Amino acid sequence: MQTNQQSASGGITRRSFIKFGGAAALTLALPGALSSLTGCRSEAGDAFFRGERKVVDHAGREVVIPTTDKLERIYFTSGLAEIYVFSLAPELQGGCAYQFTDEELEYLPDDMDKLKYMGSLAGGGEIDLEMLMAEDIQLVFDVSAVAISSSDISTCNNLQDQTGIPVVMVDGSFTNVMNAYRFIGDIMGQTARAEKIAAYCEGIYNDVRAAVGDIPDEQKVSLYYAEGPFGLASEPNESLHARTFAEAGARNVAAVPVSTSGYGMSSVSLESVIQWDPEVIIAWDDAIRGGADEIIRTSSDWAVIRAVRDGRVYTMPNAPFAWCDRPPGVNRFLGLQWVANMLYPDRYDVDMVEEVKRFYSLLYWCDITDDQAKDLLGNSYPPYGKR
Repeated sequence: MQTNQQSASGGITRRSFIKFGGAAALTLALPGALSSLTGCRSEAGDAFFRGERKVVDHAGREVVIPTTDKLERIYFTSGLAEIYVFSLAPELQGGCAYQFTDEELEYLPDDMDKLKYMGSLAGGGEIDLEMLMAEDIQLVFDVSAVAISSSDISTCNNLQDQTGIPVVMVDGSFTNVMNAYRFIGDIMGQTARAEKIAAYCEGIYNDVRAAVGDIPDEQKVSLYYAEGPFGLASEPNESLHARTFAEAGARNVAAVPVSTSGYGMSSVSLESVIQWDPEVIIAWDDAIRGGADEIIRTSSDWAVIRAVRDGRVYTMPNAPFAWCDRPPGVNRFLGLQWVANMLYPDRYDVDMVEEVKRFYSLLYWCDITDDQAKDLLGNSYPPYGKR
């Protein structure tokens, strides 16, 4: 006599096949599923049901993090890391590593000012660890704009040990920004958007380099980057804060050593700038960064310099983030377009008003008007020689 589960030949009936097939499908769907249905449990399968997964970050560290369906609150060790999270999915921000000004908030989505500031490790700062834990942060991203050092690893390990919150380290150096987006996007469950941003940045980089990459050094436009309240600090070519200018085809005149502070801004004398006599000066703005753009344009001390005489002193747009350097993240890809078009409008002939609007819409979730874009561009639009 047959049972309900087996035929006389020992085979499997339709009912038992469905029961068997369903269990097998579930098992095989789990990461690292076992090849046999012996009842043994796998570590990966247990982690899956707990809402956990393992990743190997860019420092080679194995980190256990929440699965994408469980991830709701993310923090960051700096504003650089925050931009990645913000541009992918601002709703996952568990706080803010920036204290935005009203001018910066104008170019950010509503409610950004309602996020709690919990500190930053950038510039030697600190994160409020008690607040981090009280706010139920599930994951912290640490993004480096230079090669990840042993000191960076130690800092992140300590942060993870002190809070019990996983810290994922990411290489965000200039040419790795695209891969950083793909890596972070996968962790956040934003693979499609991350790929869109990565492809967009790759397109900008390739187009700019195709346009200006073959200019001989002696034919490059000479440029001085004026930092600080008096414009007498700058970045040599070796500084990561000068990378945008180099990639855009400028000849950086700042013949100064790299600052040993780690934050850039090597001291420069006005006599040196006069001797270098740059064709173009890019300066910090006075309103947000407390820069010297207006001093340089109006002071008789600077008047003998060619860039000042020719009206080619440009204020670096700085809202919501500086276009060319700080933080040294994806914002630099808009700066790359801006500088290339400003210096070589015939080689890199794009409408910067449209490019600014596109960038702000895609990266900052902010649809700005033509007038707002022109206000950001200032006297760099239309570019010199196209007026």
